[in-house]
Amino acid sequence: MKDVFKFLIFIIYATTVFFLPNHVSILICFIINLMIILLCKLSIKKAFSNTLKFIPFVLLTFIFNFLLDSLIFALWIGIKLIIVCNITFIYSQTTTVAHLAKTVKKLCSPLKLFKVNTEEIEVMVCIALSILPAIKNDINEVKNACKAKNIDINLRNAKYILSKFLLSLIKRVNQIDEAMIEKGCDY
Repeated sequence: MKDVFKFLIFIIYATTVFFLPNHVSILICFIINLMIILLCKLSIKKAFSNTLKFIPFVLLTFIFNFLLDSLIFALWIGIKLIIVCNITFIYSQTTTVAHLAKTVKKLCSPLKLFKVNTEEIEVMVCIALSILPAIKNDINEVKNACKAKNIDINLRNAKYILSKFLLSLIKRVNQIDEAMIEKGCDY
């Protein structure tokens, strides 16, 4: 139940940030994020560097909002996105994949009325979240292999690059499928 409460607080907080009206409330959110980082004993440097990874996305959003609305609105959206990226980092550092999958299972428990197997949902969430780091590693391996072979990553070479990546991904999914069948999962 604690994980469900934590997840709901995270979702409500991340959503509420976008409805805050002025700079004082944004400053309060920033201070709350900082306090949570300190309470959870997370590295401020790591939180800051992780937030910097999202700067291209924030800048793109800033540019679109600047073109479509105004500079002030674009700045507000950019600052709010940075705060949400930061709280998402905090949540991801304090929650394991298994806990998040169990939380989703608990939140989907009303679906049992419609004969939906929530344990399958838990397994699917767990697999999906667990495979993301492996996909990231595969992408980095493909990039490094392309650099080693002096192959430019562009649209012309995308067919060859994506075919190797997708083949690796399909093999991994088949391995997971076979392992689940051997363990007796009937889906």
